Amino acid sequence: MRLISAKIIMALSGLFLIVFIIGHLLGNLQIFLGPEVFNAYSELLRQYPITLWSVRILLIAAFASHIVTAIYLANVNRQARPINYSQKHNVKASLASRTMLSGGLVLLAFLLFHLAHLTWR
Repeated sequence: MRLISAKIIMALSGLFLIVFIIGHLLGNLQIFLGPEVFNAYSELLRQYPITLWSVRILLIAAFASHIVTAIYLANVNRQARPINYSQKHNVKASLASRTMLSGGLVLLAFLLFHLAHLTWR
């Protein structure tokens, strides 16, 4: 039961992060509508600090739960077969699934750069 719960948490936190990225992209694409529209959007965000900080706290919780759950699931997977195969054959594994860890680390590095550059200054 814990394994199913962990996979549900992983999926829901990932879905929340994807929905946030889409919303963030749509908000930032308003720059192409002109400086007045884009500045009005940023002022709207600043007018509701409770909402802004609620979303930030939810994002931190989603990232933390996604990372912790990924580590837990990787450990469960590793414990399921403690002895490696003599030869590794990827039958139906896609490139995305084989590079999930490195892709996640690249995204985390970009996120930290993005926050340092645009939020923390």
